[in-house]
Amino acid sequence: MSEGSSDAQRNVTFMTGIEWRPDAMLHLLPTAACICDGAGRIVHFNPKAADLWGGEPAMGAGLAETWSAPSGVDRILRALRSGDELAGAVLAVESGTGAGRCFLVNARRLPGGGEPGYAIITFQSWPGAGPASDERVRALFEAMPLAVYLTDAEGYLTFYNQAAADLWGYAPAIGTARWCGSWKIYYADGRLMAVDACPMAQTLRERRPVRNQEVVIETPGGARTAVMPYPTPLFDDSGTFVGAINALVDITHEKLADERHTLFSRELNHRVKNALATGYAIARQTQRYTEAADEFRESFGARLLALSRAHDLLVHSQWQETSLRSIVGDALSAYSGGRVRMEGEDILFGPRATLTLAMTFHELVSNAASYGALSAPAGRIQLAWHCWNDDEGERTVELMWEEQDGPPVEGPGEPGFGTRL
Repeated sequence: MSEGSSDAQRNVTFMTGIEWRPDAMLHLLPTAACICDGAGRIVHFNPKAADLWGGEPAMGAGLAETWSAPSGVDRILRALRSGDELAGAVLAVESGTGAGRCFLVNARRLPGGGEPGYAIITFQSWPGAGPASDERVRALFEAMPLAVYLTDAEGYLTFYNQAAADLWGYAPAIGTARWCGSWKIYYADGRLMAVDACPMAQTLRERRPVRNQEVVIETPGGARTAVMPYPTPLFDDSGTFVGAINALVDITHEKLADERHTLFSRELNHRVKNALATGYAIARQTQRYTEAADEFRESFGARLLALSRAHDLLVHSQWQETSLRSIVGDALSAYSGGRVRMEGEDILFGPRATLTLAMTFHELVSNAASYGALSAPAGRIQLAWHCWNDDEGERTVELMWEEQDGPPVEGPGEPGFGTRL
């Protein structure tokens, strides 16, 4: 190395002892390349590097001044200072023109040269990182409602779309965040997952897709989302492993639907058992208070039909609350023309009370039709109710059933099914 030579003309001596002119040799390389010193100052670069950077940097300018990508430059410098080789790293950078690009970077220290040492760095546009190197593909990813992000071979984030930032609840630093941008990750059973154990980290270590591993992502604000990740390794045209892409599919709605389905199945099983038990109880009580088989069939069939109509009311209200006016109206639906008069505010009852009241009004109507006011042409029914809160705050309903213009009233010889109900 000649004394007094400038950095721009410095010769680099390989261990073979052969001297060469870097500025001439770099022009022969089929890819963009530069040589920098240990402080990250550019000593030589070829035209292909200038094209990728969007212009020629001043000789001696630092990499950080050439790129608006401090985290990417820091990774290169850390590798060079430690003597490690940076192979197949995908770095997202912004050139002086403001255009975002992704580069496939290889960097290694050159033997000899003393301290602080020199290094050669090669750059290649990374087509596998489409959204970062091709604005049209970037726009496509941004337009997708699906969260997508990319990493280099070491797991550092090189790109993510807005859907991913929304899912994570913040925007992690490109080139600094590793494996995943999630604030916290949990296993499906609720256990906290180490970030280097996430599906993306597994894909990067084993260089294979990882599937069917559900995780839960937590944002800095504490909101959680169940997702199904689809990490997939990426290789360049030569087969070199260069990173991975991950799509995070929000499965929260599917999880809620599964939970609702399970709850519905359990509730349906419970209701079917209750309905069968109720039907059995009605059959036993009907048999107890009837003697003839024909009378049993008629009474039991009518009561089952009343029970069925009560269930129709509950289905209509989605097994929530049913109004008293609807319950009474269904029981008295066969009688109109002013024979029935109802007075009272509309009160709501839950499913269990609805079934009980529906069966009770069926018995009252059946009794009135056989022996009471509805058995006479001019007979009428006056039904009134009101409700209030007692001293303990319990809601109380008082209901009055009054029959008019029917046959003379006679007391029953003994209590029947209706009284028992």
